[in-house]
Formats: sequence, C-alpha cells, structure tokens
Amino acid sequence: MSKASTKHSAALDIASEALDAISYGKHMARWLAAVARSIQLDAQHNEGRNVRPLADLAQYLGDDSAGYLSSEGERLRRDLDTVEG
Repeated sequence: MSKASTKHSAALDIASEALDAISYGKHMARWLAAVARSIQLDAQHNEGRNVRPLADLAQYLGDDSAGYLSSEGERLRRDLDTVEG
C-alpha cells in the first residue's frame, strides 16, 4: 500500500470515529432534553418532588458528555495531526 493510500485510509478511520462522537453527542442532547422536560413536568404536576434527583441526573449526563466529547476531540485532533505528518 502506498503512503498516500495509507494516509487516506487513516483519515477515513478518523472521520468515521468523529461521526461516532457526533452521534453520541446527538443522543446525549436528546436524553438531556428528556430529563429537562421531566423536570418541567415534575414541577408542574408533582410539586417538584423529583426535581432534585432529575437535576442531579442532568448534571451527571452533561458533565460526562462534556468530558467524553472534549477528550475524544483532542484524541481525534492528535490522530489527524499524526496522519498529516
């Protein structure tokens, strides 16, 4: 395999991994929106009895997602820099 072909293949792998990270982010955003809506409904119909644990869940999901996407973005950048030489 030529050097150009190897670089192209590596770049395609990195692009695929980037799309996976974007997909993860989309799913996480959907889950966070569902938790936020649950908080709204709980406050409206349940006197806010579950607001605290739902807010804690939202915080955990947001922090976990931010950490994952940040580290994944840095890893993908390093991988791309390596391929670009």
